Amino acid sequence: MALLECSQVSKHFGGLKALEKVSLSIEEGNLVGLIGPNGAGKTTLFNLITGFLRATSGKIAYQGRDITSCPPHVLASMGLVRTFQKINVFGHLSVLDNVITGHHLQKQTGLIGALFQSRKFRREEASFRRDSLAILDSIGLGKWENYSAKDLPLGLQRALGIAVALAAKPRLLLLDEPASGMNSEESYFIMELIRKVHKSGITVLIVEHDMSVIMNLCQRIVVLDFGKVVAEGTPEGIQHDPQVIEVYLGKGFDNAAEIA
Repeated sequence: MALLECSQVSKHFGGLKALEKVSLSIEEGNLVGLIGPNGAGKTTLFNLITGFLRATSGKIAYQGRDITSCPPHVLASMGLVRTFQKINVFGHLSVLDNVITGHHLQKQTGLIGALFQSRKFRREEASFRRDSLAILDSIGLGKWENYSAKDLPLGLQRALGIAVALAAKPRLLLLDEPASGMNSEESYFIMELIRKVHKSGITVLIVEHDMSVIMNLCQRIVVLDFGKVVAEGTPEGIQHDPQVIEVYLGKGFDNAAEIA
């Protein structure tokens, strides 16, 4: 049984067919790339999978359970967690406090316990702090723990966004353009971080326009164009797929060996 299964999923905005009968399967332990030109439907598919949009038709299953109509917070509590293309951290908070906020779904102490600083509340907060420090150390952000998030360079802010997602204990992590706007050094840092996350046992689905990132990271790649899956396969196969080359370069480039 696949960890995530999208079956004939469509999303229409009035007369616009953003996605049309998209089927996608992700097995436990995979690192899968989702690519396509601007407007292909990649972010729409992410939003459907993570509950930010409702499908017009079709079914989405996670761990064998139909999640087509589940809201985002329920999905996150089930271990289906995402990052966003736009940097989504609390700039005024410290790096450490940002990661601690990622544990909010695991809180068991209620408002009264928090107001009166109960023993259970203090134990819980100490546990979240220890876990957050361990996450920061594991991804190379430990020395930045007391810095304000807004003072970090772009690459480290993106890494912090992933750290916050890791605090939510994902089983499936969806990354929306994690290397967008980065220079080569920052992209390499993010690639190594994603490899480390994947090696820890987390299944990853990544949308990214930087083909060098996708080709070097992913075990399998799915290509969308005009809301439909037009190709699927290994990085090597996708690089030489005539339909993929046409999607990215147009007709007349049949002999092209690279799509990036």
